[in-house]
Amino acid sequence: MRSKLLIITLTIYLGFTSAHAQGLLDELYFEEKDRTELVQSTFKMLRIGMFHSVETRKKGVVELTAYTRYWNIPEVDGEVIETNNFASDRMSARFGADIAFTNQLTVGIGWSNTNALDGYFKYRIVQQRSGKKSIPFSITGLLGGSHRFENLQNISSNGDPTAIYDTTVPNTSINLEDGFGDKTNIYAQLLFARKFDRNLSLQVSPTLIFRGSNRFEENPDVHVALGFGGRYKVGKHASLFSEYYWLPKSSALQNIETFGAYSLGVNWEVSKVQIQMFLTNSGDYAEDITITETPVNFNFKDGNLFFGWNFAYVLHFKKRKK
Repeated sequence: MRSKLLIITLTIYLGFTSAHAQGLLDELYFEEKDRTELVQSTFKMLRIGMFHSVETRKKGVVELTAYTRYWNIPEVDGEVIETNNFASDRMSARFGADIAFTNQLTVGIGWSNTNALDGYFKYRIVQQRSGKKSIPFSITGLLGGSHRFENLQNISSNGDPTAIYDTTVPNTSINLEDGFGDKTNIYAQLLFARKFDRNLSLQVSPTLIFRGSNRFEENPDVHVALGFGGRYKVGKHASLFSEYYWLPKSSALQNIETFGAYSLGVNWEVSKVQIQMFLTNSGDYAEDITITETPVNFNFKDGNLFFGWNFAYVLHFKKRKK
């Protein structure tokens, strides 16, 4: 009799416990369903590779950057130009800083040895969210520009299209050179990006570029371009990326031949250090110049293939709350 009573008591107790546990699980499920969370790290860096990503930094973060490009001189009229440089014939570099004034606003400035100063304002308008009030993608607005201190290196005079990146080679500019505004270009972008899962992120970037001046009447004053970029995570600290900018013929320069800027590379990040290594067909850095004035196609011929190396070091100046 006692054993039967014990079994009945245990059965009732276990049934009550199971029902209570299920009730807690249901409560947690509905709480999770009602919760809205921001989707973080669509891209790990401020740039996918050469061009801006949808990301902004947290308030108080300063990012110090160094970008370089290396390439060989192509054959000119069937002749190979010999140089004494080790590993590559030419190189260009850019040094800059990016400062986050708020969680939404990041401002950057940089100088390159092509005698150009560039800068931008980037503001996160919408951030992707998951949960009850989900938003399927992020939107960031970007306004930037560049200014050349010397004669714009646009049209090569020695048959080498990559000479536009070498300030020692005489060139004829496609821009007028009368004043500050003649050498200044401005661009505006809306960056749309979505993180599909922990590995895959994609971005589309409609772009408008306003040229400060034009020496040739056939060239447009305003360029319309569309950028595509993606990142795929392949390890804890590594990911693959690629990006391409398409420029319609009606929006491209007419007096010289240009090509769409393309890159393919690897991201590697550990703690405060972030490194990108990639192949591209452009040796410049400012978006307005790279998108509209890339002089060679992407292939493995000398002069057409550039090796890019981006380095970023992240500093945190805002104290974390305990």
